[in-house]
Amino acid sequence: MINSKLARPAVVLLALATIGACSKQSASTSPTPATTPAASSASPAANNAARPFTAAMVAEGDSIYHARGCRNCHGMDGKGAANGPNLTDATYLHVDGSFQGYVNLITSGVPADKIKDPSHKIPMGARGGRPTPLTDDQIKSVAAYVYSLSHP
Repeated sequence: MINSKLARPAVVLLALATIGACSKQSASTSPTPATTPAASSASPAANNAARPFTAAMVAEGDSIYHARGCRNCHGMDGKGAANGPNLTDATYLHVDGSFQGYVNLITSGVPADKIKDPSHKIPMGARGGRPTPLTDDQIKSVAAYVYSLSHP
């Protein structure tokens, strides 16, 4: 029987490795200049090749997400729950969809008066809330995991 604690990070790592291999192959077969208008105007959602994080960060973020209160509001699968929005689609309520946007949001949180969906009543604590705030590295790992949910 597969250990379920290890299965999720293993699947995430495998998926990211596969995506990375495909990205490297397509990059070597069809090079494009970095200064083209399409590359400079690409949205964060479309620019998956330049991810500023590693597969190990995604796996660590997955573990933190599921060990901390993130799952309570956003659901075990990130598809949202009564107190938090869906993190798996491209409907961004409080971020622009970029990795740095997620880092900023997790760092500062979402106070009650800034919640955009009135069906969600509970504010998101800065740095993951109390009693143990997330470190900067943990925030980046959670941001990498959450980013990966809506940017396959």
